[in-house]
Amino acid sequence: TEKEAGNVMNVVSAKAIELSPDLNIANVVQRMSGITLDKSSGNGATYALLRGMDKRYNYTLVNGIKIPSTNNKHRYVPLDIFPSDLVDRIEVTKAITADMEGDAIAGVVNLVMKNAPDKFMVMANTSFGFSQIFFGQSMKMFDTKAVKRESPYELNGKNYNAVPSDFSNANLDLKQNAAPLNNFSGLTIGNRFFNKRLGVLVSGSFQNINRATSSLLFRDDLTRDGKNLPLLEDMHQRTFYEQQNNYGLHAKLDYRFNSRHQLKLYVANMNFKIAQIRSDDETDLEISYLPEQGTENGSHSDRFRLNIQNLFNTTLQGEHEIIKDLHINWSAIYSVASNESPDEVTIGYETPIQNGIKLPQWGALLYANSYRIWRYNTDEDKAGYFNMRYTTKAAFANLEFSTGTMYRLKERNSFYNKYTIDSKGFKGVDWEKYSEIKWTISTPNGIRNSENFDASENVFAYYGMVKLNIKKFQAITGFRLEQITQGYKMFYPQGERRPAETYTYTNFLPNVHLKYNINAQHLLRMSYYQATNRPGFYEIVPFIIIGDDFSQAGNPDLKPALANNADFRWEYYPSKLDQIMAGFFYKNIKNPIEYAFVDYLGSSHLQVYSPINSDVATNYGLEIDFTKFFNQLGFKANYTLTRSSITTNKLSRIKTSAGADSTIYVPQTRPLFGQSAHVANLSLLYQGQNNGFSAQLAFSYTGDRIYTVSRYINNDLWQKGFFQMDFSAEKTFKKGLSIFIKAQNLLNTHVRVYIKKTNPDNDNLPFHSPTDKNTLVRSEYSMQTYLAGARYKF
Repeated sequence: TEKEAGNVMNVVSAKAIELSPDLNIANVVQRMSGITLDKSSGNGATYALLRGMDKRYNYTLVNGIKIPSTNNKHRYVPLDIFPSDLVDRIEVTKAITADMEGDAIAGVVNLVMKNAPDKFMVMANTSFGFSQIFFGQSMKMFDTKAVKRESPYELNGKNYNAVPSDFSNANLDLKQNAAPLNNFSGLTIGNRFFNKRLGVLVSGSFQNINRATSSLLFRDDLTRDGKNLPLLEDMHQRTFYEQQNNYGLHAKLDYRFNSRHQLKLYVANMNFKIAQIRSDDETDLEISYLPEQGTENGSHSDRFRLNIQNLFNTTLQGEHEIIKDLHINWSAIYSVASNESPDEVTIGYETPIQNGIKLPQWGALLYANSYRIWRYNTDEDKAGYFNMRYTTKAAFANLEFSTGTMYRLKERNSFYNKYTIDSKGFKGVDWEKYSEIKWTISTPNGIRNSENFDASENVFAYYGMVKLNIKKFQAITGFRLEQITQGYKMFYPQGERRPAETYTYTNFLPNVHLKYNINAQHLLRMSYYQATNRPGFYEIVPFIIIGDDFSQAGNPDLKPALANNADFRWEYYPSKLDQIMAGFFYKNIKNPIEYAFVDYLGSSHLQVYSPINSDVATNYGLEIDFTKFFNQLGFKANYTLTRSSITTNKLSRIKTSAGADSTIYVPQTRPLFGQSAHVANLSLLYQGQNNGFSAQLAFSYTGDRIYTVSRYINNDLWQKGFFQMDFSAEKTFKKGLSIFIKAQNLLNTHVRVYIKKTNPDNDNLPFHSPTDKNTLVRSEYSMQTYLAGARYKF
């Protein structure tokens, strides 16, 4: 597929996915060249970053059709919602053609789902495993069935004042499981009927995963002496406990009327449920912090969060040859994605100690640090595609003309409701378990903020494209015209400017792709294309949130970004199994969207963290792919070198002539958020041709990258480069039975985040010393996981 493609593409097959150590699509794609994963606390790897560019710059397809997002503010899709055993292959396109939607500056991830087989087939697998972190601690859980799915506001109306009896307490008690097991199971059945005309394939999967993440976090500020050095203010020692259930159902039907006409129906439902407990011990490092005397101000909090994500898609497609060499295809799609977090509960209480003795207020609930939140969003797509293709010969050339159109109507809504809860009493005296606390409701009418909004996005596009083949040379050129109408409406505006708005803009996106087959083994590619990136749904809502550390605001004047992209790649295929590919890419982005600190509404009295358009950003690099087999032993490796540059405003603390503390804006040029200069993967493969045994040892390296863009000059948080090692092996027996093992994170890789400078004031703080070259602000680990199972194919 890579060799025959007309543009720059990388592909992973179903067999490679099956034999890899990876269990979901997010983990699979990180093995591909130029791809890393965005990782968040306690929730594993979720989103793909292509060529060092933020997840906003790519999109996800299922069978070539764009799917909606479960994210309530943006349009990127979490890839870990897709179990790997539902997918036939993964195609990552890095240079798009005119028949693909244009908001893909970084590229496109296409999940091609399994097709109906030509004869009866059954595939089944099941496996069990565990996480090594539970050798030293138990898994903490809560009763998810006791969670109330609707808030008092939803049940009783906007004027209702909630009382304690409106809230469940049964979901507040911690339960423990000493040895939780993970389970992964799948079943696929397929066949063809009516003289091979009707193909049916049904595939389902179930995943139950228990994991824990240990996290150390420091909150930082800048010194006020004008030196702009990091000053650590408090320390959080956290543990995340997560029980995750994934359900996937995939059904694909096709009916072949004859060789010229075919209909396909695809239906899929993916459900992702995760119950998370975050246990947090906070220590104040500024006030009364005297560890040598056993004195410190501290607090403890537990957060109970149930998150349910669901993605449903149904696609009806037709392929027809109207007359000889004239083909049309069409698609009608309905998709809906939802994300629900009902009754998220946070309970915090004080834990001060003086001279090694608990102070009287130990165990008192912290006002405004205990609350219950309901939030959900839905994203509904209705779309239609129509494409026409005509092939002909002209003299010594083969020509293909294609044109098409699409229309998508997207409706999105977001709901948020928060209740602050309070109580008198002390832990150990008035209550032991959270369910025993006598609550009062501080905000009985609830708090509804700018997360309550409706948004819409309508896209109408059409394209024209020509493919030319002259012996060893192929050229594809075309253009795409996209007209977008995007808007929002706030439900509870509180004096915000422009509480409702509609935007309309048009993009004309040309592209050209050249391919030259030097011989049967060598080929060269060159591509140029324009692509865009639209603002996220919440980014243009003019919200303002005043925070303790910093304030945030939306930007209704945000513009879409536009990029010129160029690719060059040399490919060599010495055999059916071996390949070498080396390529260079360059991107110049006008109006790139990044976050920065700006004066709110032009006033210097309030600085807000907001999405803005910078003037320009560049991103370029080198990619190398290498696969070589020596009989049964193989090596598969890739390496990506990436460089990028963007300039945004940062705050710098200074001393005025009168000696007062003040801040000024300073422009800073830095790499793009999330971009690693060096990314590499190496897999050692053994595929026994006679003994049915195969194994893979996979290494990956991700270099230093910006983890969080700081509001202060030279104070960005960097994630330290890391290695990861995984292993898998499989033994196949006669009659389709095989057994396998998978082991992940064998090096117990830590996520370490730091600031690239130090401050002597931090030298005596925990986990810091005068010899440090950087300031540690985060460290996380989750230890090794193991899985063993069986697979049957008939």
